[in-house]
Amino acid sequence: MQESKKARIGTLCALYFSQGVPWAFITVAFVTYLRGHDTFSITDDQVVALTFMGMLPWMFGKLLLGPVIDRFQFKSMGRRRPWVLISQLGMVITIAAFLLVENPESDLKKLGLFFFIHNIFAVLQDVSSDALAVDLLSDDEVAMANGLMFIFKGFGMMFAALVLGNIMVDSGFQSALLIQVPVLLLLMLIPLFVLEKPGDGRFPWSSNSETSNVSMNQDAMKFGEIFSGIKQALSNATARWALLLSLVMWIGGGMGAGMGMIDVQMPFIFQDDGNTSTWDLGWSEEDYLALKGGLIALTTMIGFLVGGLLGSKFGTHKVMMYGVGIGTILTIIWSAGRSSWSDDSFMQSMWIVWTFVWGVVGANLIAMLMSITTKDLGGTQFSIYMTAINIGALLGMGASPKILDMLDDSFPNLFLVGALFQALVFLILTKIDMSILEKDDSVLAESE
Repeated sequence: MQESKKARIGTLCALYFSQGVPWAFITVAFVTYLRGHDTFSITDDQVVALTFMGMLPWMFGKLLLGPVIDRFQFKSMGRRRPWVLISQLGMVITIAAFLLVENPESDLKKLGLFFFIHNIFAVLQDVSSDALAVDLLSDDEVAMANGLMFIFKGFGMMFAALVLGNIMVDSGFQSALLIQVPVLLLLMLIPLFVLEKPGDGRFPWSSNSETSNVSMNQDAMKFGEIFSGIKQALSNATARWALLLSLVMWIGGGMGAGMGMIDVQMPFIFQDDGNTSTWDLGWSEEDYLALKGGLIALTTMIGFLVGGLLGSKFGTHKVMMYGVGIGTILTIIWSAGRSSWSDDSFMQSMWIVWTFVWGVVGANLIAMLMSITTKDLGGTQFSIYMTAINIGALLGMGASPKILDMLDDSFPNLFLVGALFQALVFLILTKIDMSILEKDDSVLAESE
């Protein structure tokens, strides 16, 4: 990966594909399955509760796992690659274990526990993959690579929503789990056979492992060095504003990923819940899955690709400023068009355009945060930003049902509240000046 651009970007894209599968399986396929199943009845509060169990590791796990992967490294096999392999193996094992549970969809507590455990390993893969990207990608590759990586994450989400979702509708929850096991094992072969740098061992028992392990403890950063480095890295005003930006970014919702106060309500806007509602479009679960897992996922991917291209040409910060501004205006227009909310064509068109714009923003957000992150602290500092993003998204999701109740179940008015948070994102962006960012790739060198 270190010597080949195709190898490092290809590996990162494969890892992001596997990240998209469990997330969309929970937030799209499974929620749609429960809402459309005659036996089950699920409310928006229960959706939040299930999503919370899956999100909990993403909130706090990153803060714990980031320093761990920076501190403990098995350099005989590469700096980040061993953690990627451990995480993928853990995801396979948790799915295989849950296959032993009978009728799991009838017990939301068991499902919540499964989502929690499975996502611990998903978070470990995310942290180690992001650290790998920070380590290996050059500055001129970051924007485009992030666009491609999230396109493949979109493919993973499409696979979960369309393939696994339809299998779940036809054959049940466990059949969908059963399909995931060989898919994850196949993806695991990529980091197993593509080495991080020349001289790395493919397995722990490879011939060069003893020599590499002798220097492992000498080269690895101690926890004290990691935390002092983070303190120094976040002393930069740009890095601090970036942290606040991360926290606020997805509270209002966007990017078609089921996050935030707007996106979490999409199933309740489009799907038939059996009750007469002013804003219920009355779609079947199959129709909703086709839109969410097809056009919306594809639009997100295209948004990330275009965002990567624009970010590479004009700069990530500038593209984000325009993107957030346009996205906020679109949210207001969507709300103002409430008289057309019963029109399927209007609703689909607005969702597609809205998702595209926020996909452009998402690609440049990740690229900008990677640029700000110090390479020595790729596991820890970038995890702090990602944790803030997930906490903000969860705050929006948790507040969404309560705000909706206060607004007398008016989804258009909820969109206006989301637009307020999106406008706040724009204001924070005006405080970030990438031109004055002074970031050395080695925090340790600065501290010495």
